Amino acid sequence: FDDLGRGYKTYMYTLIHCTANWKPSDLNNNEYIEGFAEDEIFDFKYSSNTDVPYTHYDVSFPNQNMKILNSGNYIVKVFPVNKNDEPILTRRFMVYESKIGIKMDIKRATDVNESYFRQEIDFKLNHDGYDITNSYDNLKVVLMQNYRWDNAITGLKPRFINDTELNYDYNSSENVFDANNEFRAFDIKSTQYQTARIKSIAYDKVDKLEHVYLLDDEARSFKKYYNQPDLNGNFLVKRNGSDDNDTQADYVKVHFSLPYSVPFQDGSLYIIGKFTDWKFKEDLKLDYDTINKRYTKPILLKQGYYDYVYCFVKDGSKNKGDISTIEGSHYEAENEYSILVYHRGVNDYYDRLVGFASGKNRD
Repeated sequence: FDDLGRGYKTYMYTLIHCTANWKPSDLNNNEYIEGFAEDEIFDFKYSSNTDVPYTHYDVSFPNQNMKILNSGNYIVKVFPVNKNDEPILTRRFMVYESKIGIKMDIKRATDVNESYFRQEIDFKLNHDGYDITNSYDNLKVVLMQNYRWDNAITGLKPRFINDTELNYDYNSSENVFDANNEFRAFDIKSTQYQTARIKSIAYDKVDKLEHVYLLDDEARSFKKYYNQPDLNGNFLVKRNGSDDNDTQADYVKVHFSLPYSVPFQDGSLYIIGKFTDWKFKEDLKLDYDTINKRYTKPILLKQGYYDYVYCFVKDGSKNKGDISTIEGSHYEAENEYSILVYHRGVNDYYDRLVGFASGKNRD
């Protein structure tokens, strides 16, 4: 991660073990970590030849000071020294055991009323060699689309059980997602020339930043589907000609613009993608320009290649967004789906992550 500004600061990090529902588990630190409960981040470098000065910090784990003992959900927390309760960032990650075999079938929704805009994920679990005494109560299955948590499907129960095989093949909408659309993208690996989605690039002497203005986007909710390759929401930090992207990629101000005749009255628009951690952050909420009738937002981003979409969040539901409102939804769109299987056995006192699989509907 980068700390914008000059100079070195002492940062610590720790790991928090969580339940399948992302609540801190009942385990003590020494029950899921071998070594230090907290450790300092020693690896840092200063930015080089950038308009925006920053310090880049890096830590890899497990390492000799901190080893992970158990599977399950984890949160890594980074904080200033002696300020454990004031984190500068947190990030989710999972550690899994390969105890359960998973077979996925990603297809158009079975329901004819949803088959043109939704995708269905049927799957089977095989726990041959791994004892599960009560699969209805002791197993928790999570379906994810492009590693988003805001629209993850939980609470699924097997429809059929045949010896060690659990069948999750539904005929209704329990395991169905909006297919949405292919992601929009822009390339700012260089500010010396304009790529396909760039309208103009200008240096501002006041804030001493390169400003990148994207071409106007358009709402695609009623547009025909157009197949184009994307990264399923991912991004890449890179500066063309750089020897070290971590410290030589600069920060630029990227300006988004979405013409829209009337602003939403019951919710807000956000820009989301992997670079936002799929979260609806206040500094990524678009503002409506009543004079020019458009949603706009300038965002400071590190040079690279970015996938993104516009997501509508209804008032009062900040944890769940709807991409199809602006982007549309087409069964042909490519998405990556993941299945996570958690198990808490009779003698277990935490949720083990005993199975994981991922796949795309065009694999």
